[in-house]
Amino acid sequence: MVQLKGGEFGVRNSAAAHLQSTLSLWYLRSNSELQQDGDTGGTVASEQSSNRYGVEWANYYTPTEHLIFDLDMADSRAQFTQIDPDDAAFINPNAANGLSYPEQLPGGKHVPEAVGTVISSGITLHDYRGFTSTIRLRYFGPRDLTSDGINRSNATLLINAGGSYRFNKRWRITADLLNLLNRRNDDITYSYISRITPSGTATFTNVYHPAEPFQVRFWLEKSF
Repeated sequence: MVQLKGGEFGVRNSAAAHLQSTLSLWYLRSNSELQQDGDTGGTVASEQSSNRYGVEWANYYTPTEHLIFDLDMADSRAQFTQIDPDDAAFINPNAANGLSYPEQLPGGKHVPEAVGTVISSGITLHDYRGFTSTIRLRYFGPRDLTSDGINRSNATLLINAGGSYRFNKRWRITADLLNLLNRRNDDITYSYISRITPSGTATFTNVYHPAEPFQVRFWLEKSF
């Protein structure tokens, strides 16, 4: 088990009618971090301990019985307590000439893949004459992919929507609309040495899994 130490301080305000708002500050000290391993596809524990801290602001507004607005925003930082050479970026001059693997740089204190800015917001109409619908926004800011911060991911922004109508106690029809803006986002991004083919030249590059394009899904449900 990894030893953790942390703390949180926050305030909650519900003075405004139908609005609940919470602001919190937090800190977490961890003896180790789980990090992605490009060779195995699994995770490995870092040798360095880390410090994480951040701020979160959560809002929940219900002007009527059936209507809900919510907005959550967070920003955090994650850094190793010492220089991390294992997750540093590489340069590719030798690899580009087919001579050898890329050369690794000294590294830094950034925790790879640690999320910084996150925003989640939505509007929901709940159970109004059998009809329920929602539209939601999710935003993840750019992330450091190497400990020196040289390689970074792109930001990810997705807007999804959905709705359902209940005909009676047993039957309901539902539709989901995913990635309404049809943005070319990445679900996840890593940086490591890879080859496109077994005989190809090893190159240090970003490896990502693209998000699904715009799509609509329908289904019919029956409750027993």
